[in-house]
Amino acid sequence: MPVLVQMRVEAPDVERFVATAKRFEPRFAERGAREQSVYQTDGDSGEVAVFAEWDSHDVMHAATEELGERFNEEAGTAGLTWETRIWRRR
Repeated sequence: MPVLVQMRVEAPDVERFVATAKRFEPRFAERGAREQSVYQTDGDSGEVAVFAEWDSHDVMHAATEELGERFNEEAGTAGLTWETRIWRRR
């Protein structure tokens, strides 16, 4: 069953984060991510969330295991705590 995955983090440099997300978008798409997007809260906050639809949580987990460390290094979010939510369509 497809899921919508929301991953949230406080990015120290939002522009760097967004640029990294755009560079990695094709890599995640190759592994099954669809409708990828990045959102930032209003104001000057560094709070960002990445959304993507996946065939399953397991498929998303495999992709983030493979690409996540490199993504975090390039995005400036290495060592930060991410909040992940998995949404099912009703």
